[in-house]
Amino acid sequence: PAVRANGGYAGLSGPAVKYTALANVKAMRELLDPSIDVVGVGGVQSGMDAFEMILCGAKAVQVGTCHWVEGPKCFDRIDGELRDIMKRKGYGSVDDFRGKLKVWSKEGQALSRNARMEEKKRKEGGKSGGDVTKKGDANNPQSVLIAVLFAIIAVLLADKFDIVSL
Repeated sequence: PAVRANGGYAGLSGPAVKYTALANVKAMRELLDPSIDVVGVGGVQSGMDAFEMILCGAKAVQVGTCHWVEGPKCFDRIDGELRDIMKRKGYGSVDDFRGKLKVWSKEGQALSRNARMEEKKRKEGGKSGGDVTKKGDANNPQSVLIAVLFAIIAVLLADKFDIVSL
């Protein structure tokens, strides 16, 4: 199966093709001779999109739909976002992360999640999240639900044993 234009009258572009494009960039980088450059094309509209294309192995990244919508100012914005991502992740050059996408694993996901949580804590100055409720907190929806269910069970048991009648 393939995604194709309908006789040249229609097709997909922009964010709709990003994940297919990422998979294709990774596959092409693995299949082609290293001397052949792969260009990441499809769904690039942010620095993170460009970062992901390069991480999959792209030597260059093309911006299409975003340019049509936003105009040429998108190039400076995407470049700035990519530079910020690289700085935050400690990369000095795109060569430091090009083609270094790792296969998903539970361990890797746990490390990534922990790193994001630490980053969030650092940004908040060590405070706990504002909408996070503690176990046993009366405002916690789970605690309220458990209390209501407990009350219903108590009433049903009381009715069953003729302590009260409903």
